[in-house]
Amino acid sequence: MKRVFPRLLVGIQHYDLSKLSIFFLIVFTVFYSLEYKYYKRANCIIASDVIHYYAYLPATFIYKDLSLDFVYEDPGHFSRIFWPVNTPNGKHAIMVTMGMSILYAPAFLITHAIVSLTGGDTSGFSEPYRLGLVIMGWIYLFLALLFLRKFLLRYYSKYVTALTLLMTLLGTNLFHYSTAETTMSHQYSFFLFTTFLLLTIQWHEKPRLSKAILIGIVSALITLVRPSNVTLGFIFVFWGVESFRGIYEKLLFFFKNYTSVLLIFVFAFLVWSPQLLYWKFYTGDWFFLGYAENGSNFFFSNPQIINNLFSYRKGWLVYTPLMLLAFIGLGILWNKKRGFAIPIIIFSIINIYLVSSWWSWWYGGSFGMRAYVETYAVYALGFAAFIDWTFRRKLYIRIPVLITVFALVGFSYFQTRQYYFGSIHWVGMTKEAYWHQFLKLKPYGDYYKKLTIPDMEKAREGIYEYKPAE
Repeated sequence: MKRVFPRLLVGIQHYDLSKLSIFFLIVFTVFYSLEYKYYKRANCIIASDVIHYYAYLPATFIYKDLSLDFVYEDPGHFSRIFWPVNTPNGKHAIMVTMGMSILYAPAFLITHAIVSLTGGDTSGFSEPYRLGLVIMGWIYLFLALLFLRKFLLRYYSKYVTALTLLMTLLGTNLFHYSTAETTMSHQYSFFLFTTFLLLTIQWHEKPRLSKAILIGIVSALITLVRPSNVTLGFIFVFWGVESFRGIYEKLLFFFKNYTSVLLIFVFAFLVWSPQLLYWKFYTGDWFFLGYAENGSNFFFSNPQIINNLFSYRKGWLVYTPLMLLAFIGLGILWNKKRGFAIPIIIFSIINIYLVSSWWSWWYGGSFGMRAYVETYAVYALGFAAFIDWTFRRKLYIRIPVLITVFALVGFSYFQTRQYYFGSIHWVGMTKEAYWHQFLKLKPYGDYYKKLTIPDMEKAREGIYEYKPAE
């Protein structure tokens, strides 16, 4: 036994565990998704918010009408799959920006070509289209993990990187949004965030014009998917800043590379221009806040930060407790790599405030606090710093810490399964309901009587009251 164990360790060292972890994660994600076959269900994949995100594609390439006037010609059929909003000039428009449609486009166009050639249902909403979007989601996830691995390996070992990748996907609600709700924006934004981070570090090391162009394109897509994710820009602006003097030095660095900085804005504008033209043509304004027209607003004087982070209804740290380790990791970064810690902390403070100020601070029907899923690309640095610190401790510290890490990852996966079976409710969780169902996979007893539902009309006014679930 004494000889076998060292040989096993030597054998493991010949393999790149960070690559093996990506292979495992992708295979596990694909098989999990295929097991439940969400793409076969007409009420899944292209449903809920995805109906808005996806609308640009069938409206453009199938129905040839971005005004969505065709919806009113047969409302009995189209009202289920298109949800236009009214515009100030009396017309109709798609409520959200077109970022997700751009990211869906490769899957949609390939699927549409195949279905057209084979004589299938070319409505844009049949099973082949749903399957195409699911496969596209897997590809984006694979690329995101590859880019995140490449980013982490610049600063940490392959072992730390491998465990960080496992924690980031399986230890958070990113896994749910990579399987059950793979067409929601979060997995796609996670890909864009990882790409942006990798480009950020590469540009700061050597500010090439090609990198600046890519940063402009990616940053535009990030905000076209979800405009509030503009907060990620603080990572770029403050990257490498370690002190107040560092801010002055950073300004000099930007000024010295002004051509490259200008290219970022130029290409970001170019990517955004189709959206601006769409708004101008169909609404009469260069900017159109579709969510505001729908009665959805931010209440910056009444941010629900405590609820957003700690409530049993959707609290980020309740349903993704592994994030506590990422925050501890930020403290380690403060001492080891302050140039990383400062931009992440600035980003976190601003982003949490913004996310908590949204009228629906629980972000609709979802598993956990979905508004933070894409930010796990940023907080992977916190995970990595924590794991690296752990690996450098003595065995009597390392073992219990690693056991805790794997326990939290397992707990997160278990909660994902609870959500699937309804043991964690999509919007109605309370303290009583949470502990009633704690470590119980399926609902039992008087669980449903312990749920409460937000009063949506009052919430749109910034007043938060809850009523028993019916």
